[in-house]
Amino acid sequence: MPTAVVKPHYRKQYLAAVIAALGAFSIGTIFGWSSPVEIRLLESSEAGFEIRESQFAWVVSLMSLGGAVISLPAGLIVPTLGARNTLLLFVLPTMLGWICIIWANNVVMLLAGRTLTGFGAGAFCMVVPIYIGEIASKEIRGTVGSFFQQMINLGIVTTYALGLSLDVFWLSVVCGLVPVSYGLLFFFMPNTPAYLVQREQESKAIDAIKWLRGSHVDVTLEINEIRRQQQRKSTGTEVDAREPLSSWKLFRQPATIRALTIMLGVMFFMQASGVNAVLFYSTSIFQSANVAVEPELATIIIGTIQIFGTLLSTLVVDRLGRRVLLLTSGSAMCISVLTLGVYFLLLSDDPTNQVPADASNHTGWIPIVALCLYLTLFAVGFGPVPWLLLGEIFASEVKGPASALANMTSFAMSFALSLVFPLVRQSIGSGPIFIIFSVFCALAVMFVALVVPETKGKSLNEIQSMLAG
Repeated sequence: MPTAVVKPHYRKQYLAAVIAALGAFSIGTIFGWSSPVEIRLLESSEAGFEIRESQFAWVVSLMSLGGAVISLPAGLIVPTLGARNTLLLFVLPTMLGWICIIWANNVVMLLAGRTLTGFGAGAFCMVVPIYIGEIASKEIRGTVGSFFQQMINLGIVTTYALGLSLDVFWLSVVCGLVPVSYGLLFFFMPNTPAYLVQREQESKAIDAIKWLRGSHVDVTLEINEIRRQQQRKSTGTEVDAREPLSSWKLFRQPATIRALTIMLGVMFFMQASGVNAVLFYSTSIFQSANVAVEPELATIIIGTIQIFGTLLSTLVVDRLGRRVLLLTSGSAMCISVLTLGVYFLLLSDDPTNQVPADASNHTGWIPIVALCLYLTLFAVGFGPVPWLLLGEIFASEVKGPASALANMTSFAMSFALSLVFPLVRQSIGSGPIFIIFSVFCALAVMFVALVVPETKGKSLNEIQSMLAG
């Protein structure tokens, strides 16, 4: 008589995923901080010292540089400390960074603070998806994996909204309290079963599985599944997951090479679409577009719509799959950012620069609608799906360093774009830049169609078998 399949409980998995994703909320506050403070620091001198526009570009971009620099060290720490302990470790530099920003009395302290918060953002971006991917059952891994981008969006729009009523000092104080709260809550979450099995702490792994799935599940099945994944043969020789150097052997394996190709490409195109340049400078973009509403309010509207976009992704990612969301997202982003580019080109050709202000044609809503569509569809696909893939596509033996390379690619691109964007916009105008972003969105669609496989409904072991085949 066949044995009935016992389904795990998901309640505590959702709880652990939400608390882990508070690290992403912290990332959102770090990302969103620059937009509401830009005009205040440059024009109102709220900081108490002079900041030039070129210096502010470094204030924005050093966060991304910090994320890129810390990626590889954080990735090498993960196999030793585990995802949970690594996340708790990087709460400290994030807190220190906000302290520097809050009490900055010169540009150097501001730059140091942004770099330190970048260390935290870089580590959280890489390790939170790993943690969520390793604790979640395959039936809900897509859904809980989408929590990451949802929390980033929520952190961004919360920072935008608070920026309407708080000055730079108090906005920074509130943002600085987020990693403190995160560390206190996440301390009570378990290590991942995969990490505990790798460290030969099987009793703790069993306790973690029972806490996450329920005491009624057969823990032996999951323990054996984890062991099979960690004891795959490498050219006929068993790889010992406990030896740090053994993981580098797997970088020559077809599954790892293909997974790296997928992740480096997806991360490159995620940033080449221009999303972080738009988010970091959204207020000034709307200001230059002469939109029909206040630029700060337009920014909050877009952030709120982006939250609903990610919520939609959360609801459908385990039904439609990763590829469908990426293809739909990239196509719509291409059209919307192209529309935005054409709008700015027409605006630059208007000698009075008053076209959007004409109430008879209401063209001032064009940049709002275009950016709403662009960021909403980004939130549906190219926002959450790359981080979801990051948590599921690499073998556990190489997950730390391989994820670090992908994360480094993302933050290095973000650094370059956030530093260059205001300079290039000043040189050639916004229109040509957005048209270039649309070209990269089109290339992203081609890349996904040709290279990215579907991982929906597959266990981590099944994904590795598919990539190796």
